[in-house]
Amino acid sequence: MNTLDQLVYCSRSRLAPDDEATAMVDIVHVAAFLNARNGITGALTLQGGVFVQVLEGSPSALDILMLHLHFDERHEEIEVVARNRIERRAFPAWGMAAPTRGQCGVLSRLIAERSTDLTAWRGALSALLAEPA
Repeated sequence: MNTLDQLVYCSRSRLAPDDEATAMVDIVHVAAFLNARNGITGALTLQGGVFVQVLEGSPSALDILMLHLHFDERHEEIEVVARNRIERRAFPAWGMAAPTRGQCGVLSRLIAERSTDLTAWRGALSALLAEPA
């Protein structure tokens, strides 16, 4: 049986506001390739200068990815706010998705609270992904 974990982390963006859109495209492009190779799926967004990412995969693959993320100079103050075992992926279709449509009140609240509720984080990111472009 394959074991799956899901984690959510928040980090402070070091990007200039004018560079955010280009950086997000680059992050998603590279992540989609690398994550597919490592069996990782997830979603990423940037809200008010804070990256929020949900990652899903084997515990060891997530641990290795988190180590690599600490060396990414586009962000700092990485904090895993929630992590747990899951039965199935919430974001199976995406190597990495990046909803970029404005601010989400629910997500802003979760960020401020650093919620440990994986269900709430999944719901907020899923709602952003479901919104029409």
